[in-house]
Amino acid sequence: MSQLRLRRLQADYEAVRRLANLHPRVEVEGVEGNPPQRYVVVLAAKSLREKEDRVVLARKHRVEITLPLTYPRDPPVSRMLTPVFHPNIAPHAICIGDDWSAAESLDNLIQRIGEMLSFQSYNVQSPLNGRAARWVEENERKLPVDKEEFYLDLAAIPVPEAPPSRDTCMNCGATSPDFETCAAGHDLCPNCTAHCPTCGRLLCLVCGVVECPVCTDPACSNCGSKAKIALVCERGHALCKNCAYLCDDCGKMLCMLCGEVQGHVCAGGAEEGT
Repeated sequence: MSQLRLRRLQADYEAVRRLANLHPRVEVEGVEGNPPQRYVVVLAAKSLREKEDRVVLARKHRVEITLPLTYPRDPPVSRMLTPVFHPNIAPHAICIGDDWSAAESLDNLIQRIGEMLSFQSYNVQSPLNGRAARWVEENERKLPVDKEEFYLDLAAIPVPEAPPSRDTCMNCGATSPDFETCAAGHDLCPNCTAHCPTCGRLLCLVCGVVECPVCTDPACSNCGSKAKIALVCERGHALCKNCAYLCDDCGKMLCMLCGEVQGHVCAGGAEEGT
């Protein structure tokens, strides 16, 4: 396989995955190949199918799309896996007309098929299904069958920002090969770390802990009492014995300042109120 075709197939795969993630009416049921050269997608759209001698509504459709060796110079080979009553769709093929160009992405083609199924797009001049073409000419006032716009402009949807890099200090934003992580999960560079001179405990500036809550015997962070500190939470809040709680199920400290109270879900999986 040429590198050019490989890159195109991979780009199409990423685009189809993004479409399925963002479009509420598109689902990828299965793929074949690495990168994929055959897709089965499920499209949710109001369309039509024949039942005995009647034309009835159909709401979900399975479509097979195969990318031939001549793709993208030649269009994908598409066919329905579920019956559809449409002028430009036959059991063996979906006619996408003369609109195909090598620059069109696969996710855009899938949306075009969704528009066809919704009867937001059709051509009765050169039909694959003559009976459906005649039905459309006689019932054009009823179209589109699905009035909700199927096409979703993915270019208008911002790509989510990547999560913050783990090599960035969460206090000053500097990069460094050496970090220390506090109990609350904050990564700090060497310039932003401080340690208790007595016990060596990491004092986290992001958490607002500048004095060791164990060695300096400060006032209770919750009530201000000077009573002996009983417990210190993961974020460095020092609590007296009247303000310190342990979970009855798992023994974890529940800090009132952190918003943790008795009954929250604990490590053992207990639910609130149980």
